[in-house]
Amino acid sequence: MESLRQRQIASLVRMLHLNSEPNSTDSSYAATESKSNGAGVPIWKVLVFDSFCRDVVSTVLRVNDLRDNGVTVHMLLESQRSSISDVPAVYFVQPTTENIKHIVDDIVRDLYELYYVNFSTSLPRTLLEDFAVQTTASGTSHQIAQVYDQYLNFLCPEENMFSLHFPNTFEAIHNPSMTDTAMGALIDKIVMALFSVLLTLKTIPTICAPRGNAAEMVATRLDAKLREHIMNSRHNLFADSAEDIVAQSRRPVLVLLDRDLDLSSMLTHSWTYQALIHDLYDIRLNQVSIVQGDDSGRTSKRSYDINANDAFWESNAMLPFPEVAINIDDASNAFKREADEITRMGGVKSLDEVGDLSMGASTKQLQRAITTLPELTARKANIDMHMNIATSLLEMIKERQLDVLFQMEEQLGRQTKASILEAINDPEKKNPQDKLRLFALYMLANDGLRPGDIEECEAALKLAGCDLASLEYIRKLRSLNKMNASITSPALGTGTSAGPSGDLLGKFSSISNRLAGFTDSSSLGSIFSNVRNLLPSRKQLPVTCLVESAMGNRTNAGGLGAGLRSAAGGGSSTAARMFEDFVHFDPKQARRGNLAGSNANALRGSLAADGAAQEAIVFVVGGGNYVEYQNLMEFAQRSTPRKHIVYGSTDIVNASSFLAQLSRLNASS
Repeated sequence: MESLRQRQIASLVRMLHLNSEPNSTDSSYAATESKSNGAGVPIWKVLVFDSFCRDVVSTVLRVNDLRDNGVTVHMLLESQRSSISDVPAVYFVQPTTENIKHIVDDIVRDLYELYYVNFSTSLPRTLLEDFAVQTTASGTSHQIAQVYDQYLNFLCPEENMFSLHFPNTFEAIHNPSMTDTAMGALIDKIVMALFSVLLTLKTIPTICAPRGNAAEMVATRLDAKLREHIMNSRHNLFADSAEDIVAQSRRPVLVLLDRDLDLSSMLTHSWTYQALIHDLYDIRLNQVSIVQGDDSGRTSKRSYDINANDAFWESNAMLPFPEVAINIDDASNAFKREADEITRMGGVKSLDEVGDLSMGASTKQLQRAITTLPELTARKANIDMHMNIATSLLEMIKERQLDVLFQMEEQLGRQTKASILEAINDPEKKNPQDKLRLFALYMLANDGLRPGDIEECEAALKLAGCDLASLEYIRKLRSLNKMNASITSPALGTGTSAGPSGDLLGKFSSISNRLAGFTDSSSLGSIFSNVRNLLPSRKQLPVTCLVESAMGNRTNAGGLGAGLRSAAGGGSSTAARMFEDFVHFDPKQARRGNLAGSNANALRGSLAADGAAQEAIVFVVGGGNYVEYQNLMEFAQRSTPRKHIVYGSTDIVNASSFLAQLSRLNASS
């Protein structure tokens, strides 16, 4: 089954080939155009995009990929551009009045030979008519070769993960100054983007969402949009081929959730490679920027691109960081052995000298050395990238004692006010935000904290240099009962231990202490060699538990009773009980509206009759992160048969950015 990212890449490549299929015999992105002047000669072209569509493209394609598909130059629509009159131009922009004006100006100035205009989503009829009027008035309409709606207004940072790239959505939704008109416009943008995701997947799902918040508004309007398209469109875009029609028989469930459901997952310290990088350095458009220092004390910023074809990243992104460090060490040693063998065969001292092999070497040796050199060079660059990132992470772990904080959060149910205060007052834990996150998680996991205990901890946080604005807003949310169903701690989720039982803190000695003697020549693997089997157990996060229930898996869903605590009543509830109160829609049914009561039960009953649903699309309004994505992927992999889950959110947000939103909300509330 193709992933969402593979489908988006295929759509982008088709667009770059002037909306025709690339050469099916070519395994790479490069393929000849059907209109090329000769076999194997692509049509060279210019790519022009706005800033949003640039982000869409750069998340999944690199410069080499664009060149392989005939793009010689790529430029921003708003930038000053010179005329290249004998080359066609592919435009990929959002359907806005400003962008149409820019395109018309380019045509009037005769910048390019022909114009292949692609909009990221559906172009409203009013703008289409305006576009036609302007080009007709200027006498340039004959230069427009194509106008297409691509429905690609979302980003795909991972195979089955997408982001709408709407920053600060949680803040916007909860801002008291947000007008009904502005809220409606935001909901419509979310609905349009989700429509594009579903269209890319070529599927019309059943829809469910909790009552009373933004997720229900999105569910209602998305149901109406899908229903209108099915009933009124001349051409159903969801079934363009026999293969797509067959896919419709495997309908997924779309689970729409509000970020309020679980704030803790946005604040927790993670221990997996990808989530740790996102927490400490952020991952924007699949690029990681880290600050490195040298012996003289000077610092420099380096950026690394995470390629979709990076095999090491694909196999290690979701692994615990100590295990990744060992794997980096193993990969480095394996590379050195292969490089030594090549240089020994060629009679040279290093790979740099392989190209200068003398004719004294045998033809077979020369052929093998020269053939292997590009692959070894690429591997070395990839290993060096991950080695540099891991080294920087190790230094951050040491400086902020992230291993200790992670251990405490994993055992949050066993923490006491005394242990939390000890961590807050510990001068070795130098980052104030880490201490704030720890206490926020502790407070969210314990509804019954006495006001005096909270005040004592807040006083300690102030002395530690913490800004309590975000914490104050969390308390306001709880007191106003705006947490839709619950405020949950990951430490209270469900799961079975995959490692040793007993007190983790007693068995997992601090990594920070062992980092004190770390040098560049040290083996990353040796530092973590004794902790691989002592890593904590897996737990299902609240989002995962609700998705499990929505997909019809009732066996383990009841275990959530210990995990979801009611903010209002202090009691516990199961995922199945929460799911019973969701609104349910089926856009394919003739009757419009929420399938409440017996109809909702009938919908779930039909799933049960066919067995548990094997596919789900999960979308969180207000922001998501890699912690939830990885937790859902682990659940999908553990399931028998294996499930297929796509996770998305309005934006991918790390803890620092989310706390900043909470602080600004506190100031405006």
